[in-house]
Amino acid sequence: MRFSFVVSGGLGYHVPNLFGNESSFTEFENALKLLRKQGYSGVELNLSIDDPEVLSRIADTIHEERLQLAAVGTGLIYLDRGLSFTNPDAMKREKAVGIVKEFIRFAAAERAIVIIGMVRGASTGDAATVDLFRQNLLECDKIAAECEVSLALEAINRYETPLLNTASDVAEVIHGAGLTATGILLDTFHMNIEERSLDETIRKYRKMIAHFHIADSDRWPPGHGHLKVEDQLTLLGELGYDGWVSAETLPRPNNEEAVRQTAVFLRRHNFLLGS
Repeated sequence: MRFSFVVSGGLGYHVPNLFGNESSFTEFENALKLLRKQGYSGVELNLSIDDPEVLSRIADTIHEERLQLAAVGTGLIYLDRGLSFTNPDAMKREKAVGIVKEFIRFAAAERAIVIIGMVRGASTGDAATVDLFRQNLLECDKIAAECEVSLALEAINRYETPLLNTASDVAEVIHGAGLTATGILLDTFHMNIEERSLDETIRKYRKMIAHFHIADSDRWPPGHGHLKVEDQLTLLGELGYDGWVSAETLPRPNNEEAVRQTAVFLRRHNFLLGS
């Protein structure tokens, strides 16, 4: 397994207006330096900006710090710009799909994963909405397959969206739509709310896991709440998972400490090297 930490304008290492101005790029560089110092191999980003020049600069900055881009999150397309795969406005749906396709091409050059999370939207979970989501996801899946990029469809808890809350929900869409480039993103925070057993869910869907997020029950760094995240990481290793694990925590008690405390936790349980 390889470990990364989220940097975004929301969760993870929080940078306001990330990539919207020069000061945010400076803070991004500081975040990357801290990740490398703490022993992480990569960074996960949650983006809403799809300007090719900005994306190229982001990639260059990551390379300069000798890190890898683990994954590209798409949730801010919805949260910041109000665009989603299930928006009632066809033009907004088309725009959301277009941005995700741009992220897929960006990820292909970086050999990164593209996450399908809140870009689904937070509308109802009825059959018509699921079908609309499935159609647009299928379009992205085809491009991802052509670009040899993996999509990771996230199971997100019911308090954030009524659409696809459990691993079973996600697997049903993947199989039902005949997706070939899409796997499941499991997140310990969401699983703790929606799944009867975190370990059994991992075992059941082990062959479909494309990406994995960690945070404790309160979304602070692992070790702060009541979850035993080390058990899930150990199980993933035993099952042969060799992909990315990204910490997507709240920036608590602050950005630097969230990164450091997660690294301390991972080293304590022999998942992360370094000091």
